[in-house]
Amino acid sequence: MSLAGRTVLVTRPATRVAALAARLAAAGATPLPFPLLELVPEPAALAALPAQLAGADWLIPVSPSAVDFAAPALASANLARLRFATVGAASARRLAALTGRPVVHPAGETSDSAALLAEPAFDVRPGERVLIVRGVGGRPELAEALRSRGATVDFAELYRRETGEPDWAAFDAAAAAGTLAAALVTSGEIAERLFQLAGPARAESLQSLLYGVPHPRIAERLAALGARHIVTTRADDDALVEGLKNWFSHQP
Repeated sequence: MSLAGRTVLVTRPATRVAALAARLAAAGATPLPFPLLELVPEPAALAALPAQLAGADWLIPVSPSAVDFAAPALASANLARLRFATVGAASARRLAALTGRPVVHPAGETSDSAALLAEPAFDVRPGERVLIVRGVGGRPELAEALRSRGATVDFAELYRRETGEPDWAAFDAAAAAGTLAAALVTSGEIAERLFQLAGPARAESLQSLLYGVPHPRIAERLAALGARHIVTTRADDDALVEGLKNWFSHQP
């Protein structure tokens, strides 16, 4: 069976829903934008970014959103000395398009800090300064590993995450109609918020959905929350949609 007639929750922030929703619609699904988080700029960090860029040897935005928030400063910066890396292919494509420069990123199926650190081209040397662009309170593993290699690591925390406003009425209507079938969840934090905000009355509906996720860590979190059907794919929109299509194609 295909995605035709199936409602799929797209749980990204509202500013990042459009492209993925379009891919789902092209595959026959009915995408339901369901922003559980919104990204809010941090003005002081944005103002400090040009000076941080001037002193950095490497720039590592951790997500496409991080690239977008850094874009104005990058457009006016002297990038001659900078080298670029990301933990995912989508971020790499966006950063390369913005800067016109090569971007080191994991070449295999896994997109995370460990995969980036294993890339031979990611040859950060002792004494080099690495600037990690992220939201407030990101994961520590990449910075810790780089410091263990002798690098100096700084952060540009350009945005913070706030609770979004998902359309629970539309969720309930799709569940009642029997069309609610799947959700695309791209972070552990989004998974947590989905189940937390839904409350006990919607727990069974959530646990019965198919979840498309881009990393085993997110799959583990969803399984702990009671999700029974999870597909893990590469961290790009086409792979997420294809993962849902493949799963449903094997259902009666």
